Amino acid sequence: MINEPIISVVMAVYNSEKYVREAVDSILNQTFKSFEFIIINDGSTDKTQEILESYNDPRIVITHQKHMGLTKSLNKGIALAKGKFIARQDADDISLPDRLEKQIEFLELHKDIALLGTAAKIIDIRGFYLRTVRYPTDHSSLSIAINHSNQFWHGSVMFRRQSFLELGGYQEILFTAQDYDLWLRFVEKFKVANLSDPLYKYRLNYLSLSFKKIVYQRRMAIFAKELARARKKGIKEKQIINVLESYLKLNMNLAEKREIIQIYNPWGLLLLRHNKKNQAFLLMNEIFEYHPSSLFKLLFKIIKTFKSAFFLEMLIKIWFFLEKLRGLRKKARYFKYTNAPLLPLDFFN
Repeated sequence: MINEPIISVVMAVYNSEKYVREAVDSILNQTFKSFEFIIINDGSTDKTQEILESYNDPRIVITHQKHMGLTKSLNKGIALAKGKFIARQDADDISLPDRLEKQIEFLELHKDIALLGTAAKIIDIRGFYLRTVRYPTDHSSLSIAINHSNQFWHGSVMFRRQSFLELGGYQEILFTAQDYDLWLRFVEKFKVANLSDPLYKYRLNYLSLSFKKIVYQRRMAIFAKELARARKKGIKEKQIINVLESYLKLNMNLAEKREIIQIYNPWGLLLLRHNKKNQAFLLMNEIFEYHPSSLFKLLFKIIKTFKSAFFLEMLIKIWFFLEKLRGLRKKARYFKYTNAPLLPLDFFN
């Protein structure tokens, strides 16, 4: 092990044999060299462990454990970290060679910034480039935008370990959207920023996608926002956390289905425009199974039979047009604060 690493890169991995080598290599090939690479193998049952153990690099520290989930694994990895800075890396994504160098340079120059992300290049499951996505870069803009949606690519961030510890780490009750919750807490206490340079490749991996995961991700992101609102109002977080389990069990209503479809339809269009027809159908097959319109579900089944990219694109665009006519409002409150225990209310009042 190297002495006193400046950065601790932390990655949790679960059954990622297809991409984990590429992720690991992207960190080992960084131009900045003073780091340790903490990898938590979270009970993988495929060849992930074999791949990880094939490396003989003193910077790598591997921990094998029973499956605990991403949130607990990240907290465990960061607890083992020795670096002043923590850099995240996801097991199916790629860091560009100068990512760590540019981030550490920025953070050393801007001592007031506690959390730093980067822009990202979106790639498909085979690594082909789709587009670049940039979020706001300055604290002022981010502190406003993050109240509406996540403004950081989780795997791209670097933050000061001491700041992370002061915030209490990731909330382990959240098995997804744990990053969004953490960023909201960072913004409340520290300054944050993004680099405009795309230093991270985010993989659109729909092979493991399920609508249930999409719903949980969305609901937990909403839950993270409600926790932030509670903190601002001086309401104890425990009051809200107590209703999380019942909130996740609620049946989806029409409005929630519509919003989720509106979020994921653009990714389908993006894949189609890059001639990734099979990947687009993989994604939209999961989405249209829960589509609120019986007619659209039927049309998709017909289009899927003929594998027509043209008609799939038209179907998505028609839905977009109809939703625009409806004037779907995306801002909504999901909880009502009272002196009594909080209970989830209907979505999209």
